Amino acid sequence: MRRPDDVRPRRRSGRLSRAPAPAGRISLARALSKFGVCSRKEAVRWIAAGRVGVAGVVELSPDRWIDPRRDRVTVDGRAVGDETERIVLAFHKPAGFLTTRVDPGGRPTIYAALRDVGRWVFPVGRLDRDTSGLLILTNDHRLGHRLTDPEHEVPKTYHARVSGVPEESALRALRAGLVLPDGTETRSARVGLLGTGRDGASWLEIVLTEGKNRQVRRMCAAVGHDVLELVRVRIGGLGLGDLAPGAWRRLTAEEITQLETRSQTGIGVSLPQRGEG
Repeated sequence: MRRPDDVRPRRRSGRLSRAPAPAGRISLARALSKFGVCSRKEAVRWIAAGRVGVAGVVELSPDRWIDPRRDRVTVDGRAVGDETERIVLAFHKPAGFLTTRVDPGGRPTIYAALRDVGRWVFPVGRLDRDTSGLLILTNDHRLGHRLTDPEHEVPKTYHARVSGVPEESALRALRAGLVLPDGTETRSARVGLLGTGRDGASWLEIVLTEGKNRQVRRMCAAVGHDVLELVRVRIGGLGLGDLAPGAWRRLTAEEITQLETRSQTGIGVSLPQRGEG
């Protein structure tokens, strides 16, 4: 019988494919990512550099099957595993920053503000460059999946400053769900008018349970109101609060539990009033 370590890529339909993972095993690169040690891409580099060991032996293949519950894995001689400290952060992302770790064009990324964290964390979902507000970062992939999987319907609350004053028909369309110009269908949403400003713009509160690319901006544009400013103020039961732009803090155990139990929120609950612009 072939050992799991002996599994080799096989060719199928003209493409190299890999045999399914043996029960209870995952690739070494994926294990390092799930342990919250580094990203999977970084894991591949670390393994190739000889920094990772399995059962006391340096392992150079990122595709090596391991049992994450039983196999002893080390990085630079230090044991890592599911017991690795879980980190969950709330970060106030400023507008103008990317959520990627490195930008080839040299544009600023959020990681410049996260150097003091001292551990690898990834953003749970993304905010585009022009959007500010609450961003959760963690090394816990299970929590990340729970918060981003549409099946869990974790609400994300946005305040959007839009051009003009939407009529009730536009608000009803946003609430009911739209078919966007590219054919993308959006789920129903909770939408309320927070206020209008002297400049003729309005603030809307929009609560989504999904996270399609630039969804709020595309939804508002589809009903004739361009987004001028966009802030995410809440994820589940966790609010942005008075966290300053560019600042971060670790969540309490109670706050993490609230996120894990899919806290709900409603229009206008404990959120600042928007109005004069």
